[in-house]
Amino acid sequence: MPRPTRSKRLYWLRLCIVQIGRAYDAFHRFLARITGRWGMPMSADIYHAVQHSEGVSVKGRVLLSKKWRHPRVKDHPIVNLLQMIRRWTTPERPFSLVRLSVGGATVEQRADRQAYFKIDIPASEVKSKELLIELPESKVSSSRTMKIRRSGSEARCVIISDIDDTVLVTHVARTLRMVATTLFGNALTRQLFPGTAELYRALRHGTTPNIRERNPIIYVTSSPFNLHALLKLIFKENGLPDGAYFMTDWGIDIDKWFKIGHAEHKLQSIEQAFKWHPRKPVILVGDSSQHDTDVYVETALAHPGKVDQILIRDVTGPDHIEQFQDKVDELHNSGTEFAFFRDSSEAAEILEAKGWITKEQLAEVVKAVKESPKPLGADLLHH
Repeated sequence: MPRPTRSKRLYWLRLCIVQIGRAYDAFHRFLARITGRWGMPMSADIYHAVQHSEGVSVKGRVLLSKKWRHPRVKDHPIVNLLQMIRRWTTPERPFSLVRLSVGGATVEQRADRQAYFKIDIPASEVKSKELLIELPESKVSSSRTMKIRRSGSEARCVIISDIDDTVLVTHVARTLRMVATTLFGNALTRQLFPGTAELYRALRHGTTPNIRERNPIIYVTSSPFNLHALLKLIFKENGLPDGAYFMTDWGIDIDKWFKIGHAEHKLQSIEQAFKWHPRKPVILVGDSSQHDTDVYVETALAHPGKVDQILIRDVTGPDHIEQFQDKVDELHNSGTEFAFFRDSSEAAEILEAKGWITKEQLAEVVKAVKESPKPLGADLLHH
C-alpha cells in the first residue's frame, strides 16, 4: 500500500485540527448564548468604522469583556508575557447578535463562528457623527458609542501604512528577535522609529495652518486582530494618529495554516481602502523586510494615476534593496514616485518636496529624529 505523501499527511493533520477547533467553537457558541444570563458582560472590539460616500462600513469582533491593567515601563518581561497571553486568549463570543446605528435605523447582524462581524450602514441612515453599538441578547453588556472616522472636507490624500518595521521597531526579518519583542514588551516599551509620530501627524493635518485637512490614515498589518487593543494603546502613548485597521485572523482552516498570506491580505485591504476613497490620491508607506515593495508596485500599476507616492523604509540594507530594483523600474513613466528612506526625516523631505507637508512640519520631523535616542536594536535591522 503506497505511503501517503507529505502534502496529504499535512492535509489530514490540518483536517483533524479543524475538527477539534469546530468542537471548541461549539462550546463557545453555547457560552455566548448564556453569557448574559450568567452576568458575564461582552464587548465589541471595533477595528474600523469608516464613513464614505455609500455610508459607514464597520468591522469588529464580539469578545468577553476583560479589564486590563495599565502597563509600566519597569514591568518585568514575565509580567508582559502574561498580559500578552491574556490578550491572545480573550474568549470570543461567536454568533452573538450585534446591533448598530448612526442616528438612523438600526442594522442587526449575527457575528460569525469566530465572532467577527462586518456591517455596512447605508448613507440614508447616517444621521450622526457617532456609532451606537449594542449587544441586545446580553442583559449585562452595556451599549457604547464611538466616533466614526470621516475624511475632512478639505482632505487631499489617503495614507495607507504598514506597521511592523515601518512604524514600530519589530525586527520582522529576524524571527526570534521579533517574537521576543512582541511577547516580552508592552505598550510603553515598544518603540516607534524616531520622527514617525511627527510625520504621520503632519500628513493627517495637511499643509494649511488654520485648516485641519483630516487626511485619512489606514493601517494594514499582518498582525492578528488579538493585538488590536495593544496597538491602539501603543499609538496613543506615542502620539501616533489612530486610524482604520486591517489586520489578520490567525488560525488553522482547511485552506490555510495560521493566517492568510501577507501579500494577499495587503492587496485585498488596499483595494477596500480605494473603494472608500475613490477620488483621492494615495501615499503608500511600508518597509523592505517583507513584501511591501512588490505589493505596492503591483497596486500602482493596477490603478494608474491613483498612487502618488510609494515610500519604503530600508530596514535590510543596500544588498537587499538591490533585489527590488527590477520591480521598481516597472513604475517608469507610470506617474507614481518611488523612494527608499532610512529614517523619517528622509521620508519627510520627499513629502515636503511634493507638497504633502510644509517646511515647518519637515523641521519638526527632522528635530524629532535628531533628538530621539536610537531605538533599541535598530543597529541590527540592517544586518
